[in-house]
Amino acid sequence: MGPIKFNPRWREELVAVSDQGVLILEIAMGTLHVYFPDEAKWLTSAPDWARPQWQVYRDACTQWCKENRIPISLVNNTFIYEEKTNN
Repeated sequence: MGPIKFNPRWREELVAVSDQGVLILEIAMGTLHVYFPDEAKWLTSAPDWARPQWQVYRDACTQWCKENRIPISLVNNTFIYEEKTNN
């Protein structure tokens, strides 16, 4: 798996782009804060291709947050979904 690129956008969404697809995570915009799904939430909400990649995405997101000085919390009451592209 190649690198994962993160980019916040309006609607309190954090876009995670990889060579496998695009996932949308939660980021609070007032005071920036990422709410990353815990493993149980990930396994029930992520698309099939992403389910085995929880640790990879968590580590990449944690590193991105650290580089950008954004707090991150592991929670079970957030969202994650796949954004489909029209190719």
